[in-house]
Amino acid sequence: MDIHKLWEYKEYVNVNGFMLSNELISLLQNSLTLLQVENHFSHVQYWGQIYAVDGDYHIAVGITRDALADRRYFYSTDFKFWGLLARPKKKYKQLSLLTTFPFRGDPSLKIKVLDEAMDEQHPDRCQEMREEKRLAATISNICDEAEICARGQLIKQPDGTVVINPNFYGLTGQEAKLLKSYMHIRPAQQRWNSNLLTRQDYNFSMDFLDSIDQDIPSGCWNLSLEQNGTLAYLKSLYWPGMSYFHKIKTPDAGFLYIGNGRKNLDVPFLI
Repeated sequence: MDIHKLWEYKEYVNVNGFMLSNELISLLQNSLTLLQVENHFSHVQYWGQIYAVDGDYHIAVGITRDALADRRYFYSTDFKFWGLLARPKKKYKQLSLLTTFPFRGDPSLKIKVLDEAMDEQHPDRCQEMREEKRLAATISNICDEAEICARGQLIKQPDGTVVINPNFYGLTGQEAKLLKSYMHIRPAQQRWNSNLLTRQDYNFSMDFLDSIDQDIPSGCWNLSLEQNGTLAYLKSLYWPGMSYFHKIKTPDAGFLYIGNGRKNLDVPFLI
C-alpha cells in the first residue's frame, strides 16, 4: 500500500479483519518517507508484517524507474534501520517452504533446515541458512504467488518500461467480480499469447502479466464484494494473511500481508 495513503486506506484494511493502528501508521509514514528520500525512490509501499518471536519484521517496497524490474524489498524491526533484502537463490526459496518453526526476529540467526523427503544418509538432508535469507526467500515466494494488482494498475510503455498507471480509475462493478481482472506482479510465466487468446478486450499495455484466474487449483483465491458491492477483497488460500482490496470505480487499491510467513501446502486437498 502507498505509504502516503495509509490513513485513507486504514478503514478498508480494518474491514478485512486487519488493524493498522494510528501509532503504526505514523511510524511507517515518517520512517518510509525518509527511506524514499534517501534512496530516490519514485514510490514506496508498505508490503506488510511477518510475525517473529522477539520482534516482528515490517516489510517495505521501493520502486525506482520500472515498477516490475526495479522493486527493492526492505525489512525493519524498529522503524529506524531498513535492511535491503537480496534476491534469494532458488534453493533458499525451497528451504524456506520446509521450515516450520517461527521466525525469531534476529536476521543473523543461523537456522538448520531438515528435508525429511531425502534419505537419512543424503548429504543435503540438513542444511543451514541465516534468518535474513529465509525472510528474503519467504517474501519472494509470497510475491511470486500472491502479490497482485488490478488490471490496468500497471502498464507497459512503448519502450518496455512498466510503470504505475497515473490514469488508473478503477475496475467497473462487473470487472471486479472476475478473477481475470487481477494480475500477478511478477514477470509473466504463462505463454506470451495466453491473454491474447482468452481476452476479447486484449490490450498489450495492460495484459502483459498473468491473470490469477489461471492459477492452479481452481478455487485457490477467495474473491468477495463488500459494502454493498463497492469494495472488492481478494485472499489467497495458499498464503493466509494475504489481502488485496480495491474500491470499485476509484484508483484506491492496496496489497497487504500480515502473517507468519508459512504457506498452506494442503490447499489442493482442501478444495
